[in-house]
Amino acid sequence: MSNNQGFVRSLFDSNINPVNRKARNIPILNIMDKYGRAFHLSWLGFFVAFLSWFAFPPLLHGAIQEDLQLTKAQIANSNIVGLVATLLVRVIVGPLCDRYGPRLVMVGCLLSGAMATACTPLISNATELIIIRFFVGILGGTFVPCQVWTSQFFDKNIVGLANALAA
Repeated sequence: MSNNQGFVRSLFDSNINPVNRKARNIPILNIMDKYGRAFHLSWLGFFVAFLSWFAFPPLLHGAIQEDLQLTKAQIANSNIVGLVATLLVRVIVGPLCDRYGPRLVMVGCLLSGAMATACTPLISNATELIIIRFFVGILGGTFVPCQVWTSQFFDKNIVGLANALAA
């Protein structure tokens, strides 16, 4: 078998380490394979969270600032609260991944962040903005289950690449 055939096959089929049952390659074109599915769901979950998490900053100095008549200090405070939430959630989410697994923790983070994001149009003042930014900041914590998920499925020869591609 030529190297090209081996490369193409690795895009579809998992090469499994028999000792630890982790994939030695990323079957990136096969979502029916559990290793390919885990890879794609982990990066997709983080990507969706990232989109919602970073939806605020570009709008804060334009539309949101004008609509809510916010000062620069109020905008800065909402940014700080969002980052603090992310830091707190990342510390909490790590042990939760160890106890419940990264899939359930990812779902919890995404659902809580989605509810906060859905409430965004209801914001009418700076206090509500800060509260919503705190709960949307939870989405930043999805980085941890994303990394844990890929680390659980891929062997040491490829886990660095899997984590780099997923985040």
